[in-house]
Amino acid sequence: MSASFIFFLSFIIIFSNHPAYADDHDHDDQTTARSTTQLVDRVCNKTSNYSLCVEALYADPRTPDADSYTLAYISFGLAYNTATNTRDQITDLLKNNATSDDLKRCLEDYNTAIEALGSGLNDLNSETFFTLPRYANTTSRSAEDCEAHYKSLVSTTIKFLCQICIVVANLFNGGDS
Repeated sequence: MSASFIFFLSFIIIFSNHPAYADDHDHDDQTTARSTTQLVDRVCNKTSNYSLCVEALYADPRTPDADSYTLAYISFGLAYNTATNTRDQITDLLKNNATSDDLKRCLEDYNTAIEALGSGLNDLNSETFFTLPRYANTTSRSAEDCEAHYKSLVSTTIKFLCQICIVVANLFNGGDS
């Protein structure tokens, strides 16, 4: 089996078992039955996939009582954890294929993504909100760059989480989108 196939399979297994991304019918029923807060509803309505947004945010137990500030921590934290997990998988793939320039490029891309998201979380700590969309965009572009170099790395999850981050960040910046 190729390293790219193994990575793709690992990626699918990890995220299909993660409660925020699981594709089981009970979860779908819970989503439609779950009463979302007005804030989550407002945020998720501005994303490309309302149901996935709700599932991702409600994977964190703080979401039902979250204000904008807490929701920003949740969304940036989800993106940070996803980027970190992807980087760790890339590192594992490099152990088996140390000469892959494409994988090395992906590792650089995800290190950039993690650094950007870490800066975003630090800015949240200091209540500096205007830079948050830039950090989310940097992360999304890094994932796209990796995917362009190593086609089997699927970056839709991190890009979607960054979309949520941008919507939440715009709540602080006078934007409502």
